[in-house]
Amino acid sequence: MSTPTPRNHRTGFNRSSRFRTRAFWLLVKVALFWYAIGFVKTVYDYYLLKNNNGEVFDFANWLAGMGLAITLGLLFLGPLIIYVLYRFLRAAPYWKVLLYLLIGYAVIAVGMELITLPVIYGLDHQVGIFSQAAFLYALHYLQTPNFLAVFLFWLLVLLLTVVVILVNEKYGPGMFGKLLMGQYYRPKKEDRIFMFLDMKSSTAIAEDIGEEAYFNLLKDCFADMTGPILDNEGEIYQYVGDEVIVCWPLETGLKSGRCVQTFLDIRQKLRQMEAYYLEKYGVLPAFKAGFHAGQVMAGEIGVIKRDITYSGDVLNTTSRIQSKCNELGVDHLISGSLWQQLRPHFSIEGERVSVEVALRGRNEKVDLYRVVES
Repeated sequence: MSTPTPRNHRTGFNRSSRFRTRAFWLLVKVALFWYAIGFVKTVYDYYLLKNNNGEVFDFANWLAGMGLAITLGLLFLGPLIIYVLYRFLRAAPYWKVLLYLLIGYAVIAVGMELITLPVIYGLDHQVGIFSQAAFLYALHYLQTPNFLAVFLFWLLVLLLTVVVILVNEKYGPGMFGKLLMGQYYRPKKEDRIFMFLDMKSSTAIAEDIGEEAYFNLLKDCFADMTGPILDNEGEIYQYVGDEVIVCWPLETGLKSGRCVQTFLDIRQKLRQMEAYYLEKYGVLPAFKAGFHAGQVMAGEIGVIKRDITYSGDVLNTTSRIQSKCNELGVDHLISGSLWQQLRPHFSIEGERVSVEVALRGRNEKVDLYRVVES
């Protein structure tokens, strides 16, 4: 038997090229956001001091210093955010994640001030940036209320950044702005693709390994699925027992066959983790999936616990398509209507598994397909 994958790979931290691409564009968005905040803050501080007869700093020098500080922050804090969120967030308690971020931010913030303040002092006073006077100025500034105010301001910016990232991870890219603007306050119609993903033989596995081990098995499986889902721009709609419901806006899910590619990537990921699962649980988990697309009503629901909910016949149909997997002896099924839309976007060939299958609770019969990998 091959060597089990180490425990620290259990958190869905994906080192694939798609993960690196996603992380890169995430850092670009964070950079644009931080530079915009830095510019606005510099302008605000300058005119606040000027209009209140305070000591007016050289605007260009301070803007250059702010730009240098943000650049250093991105170089150090950016990877920290990505590393902590993707490597620890799904495995550690939230307080521990926040503690990691706070400690990392505090160390980096002090370090940045010791680098940027001598630069600003040197430019303002026409002295060497590595001179003793510049360094003493930086040390003195670290003990002033101004430093504490700046420290807390950027800490709030960091926390806001993390919150936005987490909301977008949960609901999908761009969803934070939509929620903030109340676009889902009133229900709206959307065309979406749904994937219902369910563990095979879950009852027998739970009885065999026990409830606690089964819960940990699900936790590990869901963690391993996270990377492939995010790589293919999927949105995790719900966890229901041992089932995961993933969805995409129609065009997003069709592009390059992302919706079905997600399932193929999940299946491959679990196979890569075979040694780990067999050693820890004595079983290699496998999942079956059903795919369907259609129009749903989407909107916020709830008061204390608010969430985005989808309703429509497409969800019931997807669930029933998935339930046919065991009967037809396959691990995934795609509705005929979705497959016809998917074919022009997908490089993998399809096979019609069954013609005009009757689904429980529906009068309309559907054709069912699966992809055939070479």
